[in-house]
Amino acid sequence: MKSLTHKTRIASLFLIALSFSNFSQAGESKSPENIVHDFYSAYLQDNSDDNDALVKTYVSDELAKSINDSTMCNYDSDDSIPESELAKKCSQKHECKQDKNNFICDWYGTWVESDVNYFTKSQDTYPSWQSNINTSIIKLSNNDSEVDLVLGNRSEPNNHLKVSLKKNQWQLENHQRNRILRLNHVE
Repeated sequence: MKSLTHKTRIASLFLIALSFSNFSQAGESKSPENIVHDFYSAYLQDNSDDNDALVKTYVSDELAKSINDSTMCNYDSDDSIPESELAKKCSQKHECKQDKNNFICDWYGTWVESDVNYFTKSQDTYPSWQSNINTSIIKLSNNDSEVDLVLGNRSEPNNHLKVSLKKNQWQLENHQRNRILRLNHVE
């Protein structure tokens, strides 16, 4: 009997230690830095069918709306809303700037480039990006964080993301290239 009680205690201690270990790892995976890494690891996979689910999980509602509305108005690709509603949405004035052939417009406080994917800031993705995703926190507070992102074999960060705590979950709030653009105002 003594042996069975001893084994039960050891098993219980082991389970408690294991649960603390899993809890600690879960906390680590929810850091802003890891959220950005996890999002890009999944987003850069070849299965783009899951991107809507990724955006719902990792991207704030406000940012998703800015990207979706910009895409709808720039590419006429959404048949899911009535044409009158699309015309109303797309006829709203947005401040826009131009750098050579690149247009960037303010959609509800988020600057969205019209000719590139918002998350990759590129028309194409490269195989090296999938295996080389590096993130680093440059600012962290209770509800906001700023994360630098390097995709590929670069040594300098080429993307800067704002990540905010929304509904007890870190979500992407804004994404900018780290290069300085000389933009001209376009009316």
